[in-house]
Amino acid sequence: MYSVKVIGKIEYRPGTWNGIKVGVFRVEGDTEEQIGEYDRNYPNLFRTFYPFQKEGKDYALYSPNYMVTRVMALPSCKDIGGEESNEYGFCPVDFYVPSYIEREYIDLDDKVHSHRVNEPDADDLIARTTKWTPLDKKTGKRIVVEKPIYPVGPLLYYPFGFVAGCIWGDDSSWKIQYLDLSEVERGVVKREERFGYIAIPDGMTLKQVVNIKDYLYAPEEEWAYRITIAIQRRFDLRTGKPVDTDPLG
Repeated sequence: MYSVKVIGKIEYRPGTWNGIKVGVFRVEGDTEEQIGEYDRNYPNLFRTFYPFQKEGKDYALYSPNYMVTRVMALPSCKDIGGEESNEYGFCPVDFYVPSYIEREYIDLDDKVHSHRVNEPDADDLIARTTKWTPLDKKTGKRIVVEKPIYPVGPLLYYPFGFVAGCIWGDDSSWKIQYLDLSEVERGVVKREERFGYIAIPDGMTLKQVVNIKDYLYAPEEEWAYRITIAIQRRFDLRTGKPVDTDPLG
């Protein structure tokens, strides 16, 4: 596991905001080891560091410049590419890359079934048993039978993610955009306003509002590509008309 925290302040010229020094740490159990650091030209870190894997290699989305999304290779902490700063850049405040595992379970007939678990919790990552209570054919009474359920392989990540933030000057709320990470190992991140102009609800994280529970459960079906995003909307109480659909409104 990797994490970051502010380890220092950077003083710029008078009349401008400060920057921060951000330490990158590798966490194993109760042990925390600093493996690198980077400068961020903004006084607030927000949630602008998100580690993930692709093909067994570790990376992180991060934002050393407050107007860009970049890619860091881990554990070297080397910047390998991403967006370049420009006056129309998207200022990230939160990143999220969905994860999943493949699991198998054995039924009462000893048949093996495979299924995918999106955003698995701690229990999904370990082998355990499931209790069944079938009728005993000889006695007609219910008996308890335990069958294994177990992960197949490590935690994996989808080749896409999400970013919440704003275009400079439009910081009244954080908007949600899509990130194509299919070429992230080459330092390529493609950002897209795929969902239109939608805002994350106040006080919630990007991971909390993006629900991919049913994504790719049956890839041959159209509905299998659907996700749910909780968004923030404003309305005129007198008419019920939305008042935040216009980015300039």
